[in-house]
Amino acid sequence: MTPITFCINTYLNEKEYITLLLESLLNGIDVNRHHILIFVDGDNQNTTEMLINQHSLFPNLKIIKNNGPPIKYQKNINYMFQIAETDIVSYLQSDQVVCLKYDEAILSHLTKNMILSATRIEPPLHCLHDNPVTYVRNFGLTPADFNYTDFLASSELFKNKTKLTNYFFAPFTLYKNLWNDVGGHDCQFVKSREDSDILIRLLLNGNEVVQCWDAIAYHFTCISSRGIDWWKQDNKEKETIRLQNDAIELQRFIKKWGRFAHPTSYKEVQDLDKSKIIVNNPPIDTSKFEVL
Repeated sequence: MTPITFCINTYLNEKEYITLLLESLLNGIDVNRHHILIFVDGDNQNTTEMLINQHSLFPNLKIIKNNGPPIKYQKNINYMFQIAETDIVSYLQSDQVVCLKYDEAILSHLTKNMILSATRIEPPLHCLHDNPVTYVRNFGLTPADFNYTDFLASSELFKNKTKLTNYFFAPFTLYKNLWNDVGGHDCQFVKSREDSDILIRLLLNGNEVVQCWDAIAYHFTCISSRGIDWWKQDNKEKETIRLQNDAIELQRFIKKWGRFAHPTSYKEVQDLDKSKIIVNNPPIDTSKFEVL
């Protein structure tokens, strides 16, 4: 089996989520063959200590602890993809849980010029019913009430080895040179829209976007971007701020590309400015990083 580096970033208040993700990786991939690379951009729950204790279970685990100000996930994703020791990288958000044989499903589809997304199962927070890109089932809104057994059983029923569609979201997997060749995330997008931006650039650079339906991941949704319990009524003020920030990022996006797009094929973006494929982000200051 070809080795993969599974890249995960984590921040404040996410200890329970990443603990659950690691449990699912222990069950869902060959941990003796694959690498796990975790970037800790901030820690208020002794998450780092918990991760260090995982070394006995994950022989190829590397932890990068940022002891300085947060660099935000656009930069830490770029950094992880730069230092990954395998040709293939797979990005997982800390609030996701993978199915059994997740690695086998990914590798059965991935080709050299493909950005491959898994299929999400999400609770009914954004949509009430299944849709063209996600299954909607409530296996829990938090790790404390998550029904892992039911998730595993249902994901086996949902798996479709022959179904391939076209969409891009996390979790996604690709050969790391595809990401690095375009400069990774454009770090001018700080709050949002960086995913649509790099999607355009990857497509313009001659790659294809595929979603497979036999690699399944539960997604608690938006924990890193909106915070814990973001869906509750007492978080309305934070949601207002988030929407304002997103509007700013959308205007920045339109200024760059002329319009908004989250495309699925080259045909949808072939008219866009190809001189913007490659971005040159400022160098990442690694002086406060600690390898554990």
